Amino acid sequence: MSVQFSKGLEDVIADQTSISNVEGDLGRLSYRGYTIEQLVTLSFTRVVWLVLFGELATAEQEEKLESFLKANGALSDSELNTLSSLPRTLHTMRMLQSMIPVLDTTPKGPQELPFTNKDGYRGLAVVAKIPTLLASFRRLQLNDKLPAFNANKPYLDNFLSMFHAKDASADHIRCLEMLQILQLEHSFNAGTFTCRVTASTLAPVESALSSAVGALYGTLHGGADEAALNEAIKVGTPAKAREYVLDLLANKGRLMGMGHREYTKLDPRAAILKPMAEKLCKGTDFENVFLTLKEIEKEFNAEMQKKGKEVWANLEFYKGPVNLAIGIPAPYFTAGFAMARSVGWLAHFLESREDNKIMRPSALYIGSPIRSL
Repeated sequence: MSVQFSKGLEDVIADQTSISNVEGDLGRLSYRGYTIEQLVTLSFTRVVWLVLFGELATAEQEEKLESFLKANGALSDSELNTLSSLPRTLHTMRMLQSMIPVLDTTPKGPQELPFTNKDGYRGLAVVAKIPTLLASFRRLQLNDKLPAFNANKPYLDNFLSMFHAKDASADHIRCLEMLQILQLEHSFNAGTFTCRVTASTLAPVESALSSAVGALYGTLHGGADEAALNEAIKVGTPAKAREYVLDLLANKGRLMGMGHREYTKLDPRAAILKPMAEKLCKGTDFENVFLTLKEIEKEFNAEMQKKGKEVWANLEFYKGPVNLAIGIPAPYFTAGFAMARSVGWLAHFLESREDNKIMRPSALYIGSPIRSL
């Protein structure tokens, strides 16, 4: 009898979780029992509390969370010197993966959150500093003055203000808030599983978060957002979408941002993001990019239906136009994703440590039999 194995761990249940549920056959995603459609109506920090602690935050709890993020979001002179020493041409995801392990994550200010150990506070200190890392690296790349961290501004408002060196509009803050809620958590995806594998070895929380960033960078994972935008730019106009799709399929190419292993119906995150992108881009320089993506999706769906298949856009497909419309350039798409997903990673790190067992699967050996020298 042949030994069975699952390439890519497809359909393998590796552990259990109470953090989020992906019901692909229903096209439904929920965090702690609340559907994503409900959660995008809330504030980002209220959803962060839910993912980390299991229940929606009260006003007092949300204020405590915001206070911790504000108290721990600034970078020290030492951290800024390390960041400044990196090549300006480095991709933001490589910068982020490099910087997270060397951050000072000693928690500052009141520690009034319901974490059961210091790992939670240290991990949340990383979450607090990621926006400042991204904004500071952006200013360095532009040879501009480093941003001043404003401890009076909320988390995402402060990020946009530092990133653009000016106050952000309320509309842009709200759009980013919705986008970050959509990106915050998604069960045992590759980045989260990487985090849990690292956590299972009893490595520090900073190492687990850094390893997850490395996994997210891949174009078959979070990096698909930048790749999907580049496709649309390469196509140029909606009128050329059909020719592009036919050529892609003839050459057995892969369309980034289309299809998802977990969803047999429309990705509910894409269902929210697409109309947001359309509204944001209408009448702007980015409308052509959105319309090109929309036409690519239409032509690709038509060709798939001819083969009896249904392939839908996922979260990454329409994320590019949303990011561009709020002033975030393509090299920062996936890093912005990591800024949100770091909360989900932290929740998984803490959950996996509650009943830890090192991840150590077996492999089917197909190499040479024992040989003599």
